[in-house]
Amino acid sequence: MKRTEITELYSKTAEFSGKTVTVCGWVRTIRDSKALGFIELNDGSCFKGVQIVFEAGKIQNFTEIAKLNVGSAVTVSGELMV
Repeated sequence: MKRTEITELYSKTAEFSGKTVTVCGWVRTIRDSKALGFIELNDGSCFKGVQIVFEAGKIQNFTEIAKLNVGSAVTVSGELMV
């Protein structure tokens, strides 16, 4: 697992677009509905964070992720959508 910093995602967006990336960081905000959830993740490499979208039908641990608190440390792998 190669970790990609969020600042690198913003500076080389075209290079990462459509590819699977792994980011690590802290939850700044989190919200969910019945089937969709959103996490604002920041790793300290830049002021901007990245939005993580997670879906109940696509991951097994949707309920556990939706219960995370602000400040939780997470590692996320997924496809970068621009």
